[in-house]
Amino acid sequence: MHIPVGWAVVEERLMREFEFTDFNQAKQLVDALSLHAETVNHHPEIHFGWGYVIVELFTHDEDKITDKDTSFATHVNSLIEEA
Repeated sequence: MHIPVGWAVVEERLMREFEFTDFNQAKQLVDALSLHAETVNHHPEIHFGWGYVIVELFTHDEDKITDKDTSFATHVNSLIEEA
């Protein structure tokens, strides 16, 4: 399995933390992730607050990290690169 740049496996989850300069920037990423999650029907755990977003990916149906997770992570990376 290929782990996308910036991501790590932590407690059997694919995880990454993003830092921002304010709450609104963090919320904008969460909004974009929510839209993508609904589109692909794959829903990450998202934790956010002032200046940060933590994304956790795991495929519950298969009880492991799958291509769905690495694909979602790659999409998240592309959103960050576009910003």
